[in-house]
Amino acid sequence: MQYDVKQRRSFLKRTRVDLRLQDLHIGAAVNINARQLVVRGYGDEYTENELQQQMEKTLLVIQPTAISRAGQILDAVQRQGFTITRLRMLRGQQGGGSEHGKTGGGGRSLAIEMMKRSATNDLAAQFGNSEDVFVPTSQQSAKQTIDQIFNSGYSSNPRTAVFQDSTLAIIRPHAVSAGLTGQILTEIGKAGFSVTDMELFRLEKANAEEFLEVYKGVVPEYHSMLNHLTSGPMIALEITGKPDIVNAFREFCGPMDPELARVLRPQSLRALFGADKIQNAVHCTDLNEDGPLEVQYFFRILVS
Repeated sequence: MQYDVKQRRSFLKRTRVDLRLQDLHIGAAVNINARQLVVRGYGDEYTENELQQQMEKTLLVIQPTAISRAGQILDAVQRQGFTITRLRMLRGQQGGGSEHGKTGGGGRSLAIEMMKRSATNDLAAQFGNSEDVFVPTSQQSAKQTIDQIFNSGYSSNPRTAVFQDSTLAIIRPHAVSAGLTGQILTEIGKAGFSVTDMELFRLEKANAEEFLEVYKGVVPEYHSMLNHLTSGPMIALEITGKPDIVNAFREFCGPMDPELARVLRPQSLRALFGADKIQNAVHCTDLNEDGPLEVQYFFRILVS
């Protein structure tokens, strides 16, 4: 602890926080004592060298031919210790054909930036010969393709959202951190719903306050909901595929309290993956008129 003699108060104090090493990669946002901090760089050369080895990044692209099995593929990869750092849905086939990748064809693909020690070699060994999945074969190729999709080429890749007859789902930060993304996507597909757009977000507090404004003063857990939504990466999904989509998907998610969900709707997402009212696995749109608005908030406003 550091003490300011003149001001007669402590100004720097070491404390324990609930974070993992993989939460501290460049670009990550973390909450410490209710304050959101963004990791912008390394403190010194030694830290940079050590962490870059442990947190090597690579790319996994699930092609349109396998998009219906995206949940199963993601789950298999995460069980091997990979961490999702960025994710977005794209139009057509991505990657393959050359070191710089190519795009084309119909349907939707899913691009996932993943992190792990020896990530490029491990992922190439797992999927190297698959036509349904593209993975770079070198770190240089991985960096180039990641830049095309998530950085310099981000705005040139059109959104896949349809913005009609759709509703919004969010895989909450605790579920993303626990590696449940693949399992949740699989359950959504098994229930007959379609995911027509998807992206990983790290919400700033102002954006989370704007999104959750309808709950302020109404839901006692509002502040806890706000803190959790900004505590780490979350994944927004546009859901389509059924009539009366907002109500149909809300019923599939189950009651807000997972304990109640396990009694009333034991096969619902919150019953299967939720822990409590705050960490209840997923957010879903409540009102019919809010379905298109919530989808537009993430896939038009926040991505612009």
